[in-house]
Amino acid sequence: LAVGAALAFQYRGEPRVAMTYFGDGSASEGGCHEALNLAAVWRAPVVFICENNQYAYSTPLSKQMAVDNIADRAAGYGFPGVVVDGNDVLAVVEAARAAVDRARRGDGPTLIECKTMRMLGHAFHDDASYVPRELLAEWEARDPLRRYEMRLREHGLVSDEELAALARRVTAEVDDAVDY
Repeated sequence: LAVGAALAFQYRGEPRVAMTYFGDGSASEGGCHEALNLAAVWRAPVVFICENNQYAYSTPLSKQMAVDNIADRAAGYGFPGVVVDGNDVLAVVEAARAAVDRARRGDGPTLIECKTMRMLGHAFHDDASYVPRELLAEWEARDPLRRYEMRLREHGLVSDEELAALARRVTAEVDDAVDY
C-alpha cells in the first residue's frame, strides 16, 4: 500500500513521501520483497521502517535469514539500508529525516531497520518463554522512554515535576479511552 501511495505522489508530481512500518517477521514474507523491489525499480518516494524486535512470534531472527541485518537486504534492490538503535528516539528521527529528504530529491526508497526488543509475548496467549531472560534484562536497561527522559533532563529541557505531570495526563487519557 505504501508503494502504491508513493507512486501516486510521484505520478501527480507531489513532494510527498510514503512511510510504512512492519516487523522482522514480515520482512521474510514475499509481499515485502515484492514491495521493496517495485519501489526500487520505480524509484518510489517511500521509506520502509522495519521494527526488528528479534523474534517473529517465537522464531529468532537467526532462524529466518542468513544476513546479520534486515537492512542489508536493501543493497540487493539497489537502494540504501540503514540500521539504527530502535530504542534511541533521536537516532530514529535522524535516520527517518535523511530517508525522507532522499526520497523527496527523487533518489528513491530507503529501508530503515530499527533494532529493538518486544518485551512481552506476541499476543495475550504467548508468555515469551522462548526469549532468554538475560536478553530481556539487557533490553529493559535500554528502555526508550527512560533513555529519552534522561536526555531531556540532562539538557535541562524538562523537570521531574513536569515529567510526573505528563505521566498523570497520559495515564488519565488512556484510562478515559479504555472507559469509552
